[in-house]
Amino acid sequence: MSLSLFNHRRRSRESTTSSILQITDKQTKSLLRERDAQITSLEKEVIALKNKIANLSTEPSAVAASMGSNRKQRQLTPYGTMVRVSTSKCSAKRRQLLAERARMGRNASLATAQVLNALPDENDPLSSSKQLLIDRIVAMFTSPNEHVDYLKSHDFAKDLLKLNKKVRVLLEDEPRCVFLQSPAYVFGDIHGNLEDLHFFSDNVWNLGMQLTAGNFVFLGDYVDRGMSCLECVAYLLAMKLMLPQKVFLLRGNHETRDVNGWEEHYGARSFIYQCRERFGDDIGYRIWEATNQTFDRMPLAAVIDQDIFCVHGGIPRPISDGSVQGGRIKDILNVPKVAGINPPYEHEEDEYQQVASDCIWSDPASEDQENRNVDE
Repeated sequence: MSLSLFNHRRRSRESTTSSILQITDKQTKSLLRERDAQITSLEKEVIALKNKIANLSTEPSAVAASMGSNRKQRQLTPYGTMVRVSTSKCSAKRRQLLAERARMGRNASLATAQVLNALPDENDPLSSSKQLLIDRIVAMFTSPNEHVDYLKSHDFAKDLLKLNKKVRVLLEDEPRCVFLQSPAYVFGDIHGNLEDLHFFSDNVWNLGMQLTAGNFVFLGDYVDRGMSCLECVAYLLAMKLMLPQKVFLLRGNHETRDVNGWEEHYGARSFIYQCRERFGDDIGYRIWEATNQTFDRMPLAAVIDQDIFCVHGGIPRPISDGSVQGGRIKDILNVPKVAGINPPYEHEEDEYQQVASDCIWSDPASEDQENRNVDE
């Protein structure tokens, strides 16, 4: 093959290759332009859909707002309407539906329980003043050194009188022997020792009694011997007022006038002395007597899970048929709702005064211990 013919064929191939490449570039550019146009169109559609969604989300709020403006606002309340089936008392014995207002159950979360407890009690117009009273006592108990002026003021004296008046009503509704279920915490003598109460508070109910599972049973002897009788009584009564179905205050032998009024024996550590020294003879005696009236109404014993008998002193001597099961519990239940014991009121019968006295005095002791005349 001649050289001229070879060069001609090579130039033809190169010309064909360049034209192919040229065509391919044009197609690519065209495809890219089409895709760009499609992407732009899709972006516009996405923006349009977002605008529609935004409009749809605002429309229900506007409708609800327009409806809410015409709707009557109702205040939250922890009470609800309960409907139950009842049978009429007439001879026809017809079944009928009865609606009644009752406090809603609190078998819910702690947060729900706190919200319900914070709502005002519609049946108690003085609930706010009661809560303020409890708050003052709890603040005093939490930091007594910051409330020295309050503890020596007439405001504290008034709060003690109010506490006793309110708690007396609660205690009168309790039987002389209360029946509880576990879990339950049982505490012995306090004897005016604020440090003991602080220890229990820090280690047993550090989240507060209301947030601690179980019941709290105190076995009496809240006053005398210690130097903070008024503070201890105020705190325990405030807890009873706040949690009447959770805190139970039993009576001990120091919750009697003959003992907590024995100033000659206990001196500055007696309850009556601390009342008079803090508030003067007149107001001090009023507080002492008001507190003893509360003591007169305290239950004498408690039974946990129908198995554990709790009492300050001992098991009372039976006055009914000892062969009857539960006879001694019945004896305790028959003690008058208001009992002075030492000294007794005129309405107290001797046999039931004996039962009450055994509950607060008859400490289990051997004969040798009794003969030693130990100060109990």
